[in-house]
Amino acid sequence: MTLSFQFGTVGSPIGTPKKPGGSVGAIAFIKSIGLKTLELGWVQSVRVSEETCAAIRQTALEQRISLSVHAPYFFNLNATDEEWPKSRKRLMDAAHYGNLAGATDIIFHPGSYFERPPAEVLKVAIPRLKDCVKELRKAKNPVILRPETMGKSAMLGSLEDTLEMSKAIEGVQPCLDFAHLHARPGDGTMNTIKEWTKLIEAY
Repeated sequence: MTLSFQFGTVGSPIGTPKKPGGSVGAIAFIKSIGLKTLELGWVQSVRVSEETCAAIRQTALEQRISLSVHAPYFFNLNATDEEWPKSRKRLMDAAHYGNLAGATDIIFHPGSYFERPPAEVLKVAIPRLKDCVKELRKAKNPVILRPETMGKSAMLGSLEDTLEMSKAIEGVQPCLDFAHLHARPGDGTMNTIKEWTKLIEAY
């Protein structure tokens, strides 16, 4: 299998002009400096209109820039039953408006183990995530949901976790954060060509 890479930024680069500003201006600026992709950083909340989404989509198509979205940080596949509906809505809003804006991939932080074993947490996380994908497909929304690998061992999001979710659900694929994967063990490992090669082969 051959892997290809596109390079871009998360959020608007600092050189983005004020007019037009925002994501529309960022897309044009990214093109001008030779980058290929932009991640829309909706990490606090999803506060964007359908009109703005349409403008983002059109500009990205014209400039041939691919888009992804980073969903709000306040999301947890292992939330309590009481907290889950609000948490779920944050991911679904990111997927809905991200699709309107032309994004193909929705990146999210999967949540916390809350000191429970990973295998036990995945029994809760996978059905919830599967239900999210089912609703998106019912709405004719084709985005890929990407659980991000996390840098703290207390967090849901080891490489193994993301691979398990991806194998279990069509429409879910990992988001590999290499810095997080280096930080997670806490011992300086996952920092050599041999280790990275093994990781990418597993992916």
